[in-house]
Amino acid sequence: MRHRKSGRKLGRNAAHRRALFRNMTGSLLVHGRIETTLAKAKELRGHVEPIITKARGLRGEIGGGERALHLRRLIASRLPTAVTAHSPDGDRLLTRRNLLTMLIDEIAPRYVGRPGGYTRIRRVGFRKGDNAPLVVMELVPAEAPAEKPSTKQPAGRRKAAFFRRGKAEATAQDEAREKKR
Repeated sequence: MRHRKSGRKLGRNAAHRRALFRNMTGSLLVHGRIETTLAKAKELRGHVEPIITKARGLRGEIGGGERALHLRRLIASRLPTAVTAHSPDGDRLLTRRNLLTMLIDEIAPRYVGRPGGYTRIRRVGFRKGDNAPLVVMELVPAEAPAEKPSTKQPAGRRKAAFFRRGKAEATAQDEAREKKR
């Protein structure tokens, strides 16, 4: 039994898993989306999201200051040594330093107002060979500036409120609605 054993082994030893998640983290940060299996994506989420939160800390939103060097080194230790960035202009090799700079300057500022949940997992189908569930894991797009909240209640809210009402209250409201008609 696997009581109190966290994490998935994915049929790999510890060093192979560490390398796998470092490389997948780099690819996700560079490209913004990757296609992988469901088990790998769920496990990768636990690696990527803390890295982005720490990068936000470097931007000054969480702590920062005297912890900056420590956070930079901590983030860098969880990134691959190099990532190949594919683009229409041609492939280029991003070093760990370039990837760290990109993470701090471009990716972390997108999620300033977001307390977590920087990734999204969408199911795509099943792999042809072994029928493993395939997913697309992507970084959530930056949020638009918040607008003034509407005072009008959406239709879904009314329906939910209907089920929470007591029977007497519901009949009274229904009768009042009928009188208005």
